[in-house]
Amino acid sequence: MFIFCEFMPNFVPLLHQCLHFLLPNSCLWCQLPVQQAQAQICQYCNPALPRLSPAVPLDNALLLPQVSRGLKPRYFDALYSLSWYQNPWSHWIVAWKFNQDLACGALLCQQLAAAAAGYLPPPDAAVCYVPISKTRLKERGFNQAEQLAHALAAALQLPLLALFASKKGIKHQVGLSRAQRNANLRRQFSLLPNNRLPQHLLLVDDVITTGATVNQLTLLLKKQGVQTVDVWTLAVTSAKRQRRYSAAPSSSPDAESKALAK
Repeated sequence: MFIFCEFMPNFVPLLHQCLHFLLPNSCLWCQLPVQQAQAQICQYCNPALPRLSPAVPLDNALLLPQVSRGLKPRYFDALYSLSWYQNPWSHWIVAWKFNQDLACGALLCQQLAAAAAGYLPPPDAAVCYVPISKTRLKERGFNQAEQLAHALAAALQLPLLALFASKKGIKHQVGLSRAQRNANLRRQFSLLPNNRLPQHLLLVDDVITTGATVNQLTLLLKKQGVQTVDVWTLAVTSAKRQRRYSAAPSSSPDAESKALAK
């Protein structure tokens, strides 16, 4: 048993290579076989993915007026996001979040980790994530923000902190206006006790729409002495699309995709 455990770190990559040779994954965009083991998108589709800023793969999205106009008031200091909320990102996010498509989840975690390669965090920084209630966790089976945070923390070699608790009985945020989201979030979150907070935190969520959730969490952190909070997400909505989103009457999970795709 000891010998087997000793060789496991070398055995697992070899097993992935064998499985890839026999049965390669299909690209989640074009459906053709991928070229690398454990990849979920092929080498041709990956550079063609729509990005928030084609010139700069990862930059502070708050520098874009069409983003910053829709996120007022704003208490966090920077926003790093891979893309606008659009296809194929929106399709993958909804498939992972509401249909438990784990291949889409693996792809999105890989994309966030790859984008972080050009980011240099301060030495005292740490990563945290938006929580979900125990009821929501039981329904979904996982917290997508936590999984993204794991990938980001590993890529940046930063500690991952579980800082927040979320109360049960809070209805879905999808389909709610800014005012409804703020009311829905009031008193929803609290800081877990016995946590030493660093001065700089990277707060991870999957999508930022009105900014209500990350604003509430940022206020909690800054009241406890945190100086800087950078928000990291897969996608962000423009101010124009936020108005469409707020007007969407449906509160079903599909509303998040349908309203923002218009």
